[in-house]
Amino acid sequence: MSIDSRCKEQQRVADQMLMDFKHTAPGSKEQLRSLMTLSFLVSMWGDFFKNEEKRMNSALALEASS
Repeated sequence: MSIDSRCKEQQRVADQMLMDFKHTAPGSKEQLRSLMTLSFLVSMWGDFFKNEEKRMNSALALEASS
C-alpha cells in the first residue's frame, strides 16, 4: 500500500477525530477516544515505514546482485 493510499484510507478517521476533539468538552470521552485513536494511527505509521524499509532493502539487494 502506498503512502497516498494509506492517507486516503485514514482521512475519514482523521476528520472524525478532529471534530470529536475540537467540538467536545475538555476531557470528554470523545476527546479521550480521539487521543487513543491518534496514538494507534501513529503506531500504524511506524509499522508501515518499518515494513516499507524492509521491502526497499530487499529490492535494493536484488538490484545489487544483478
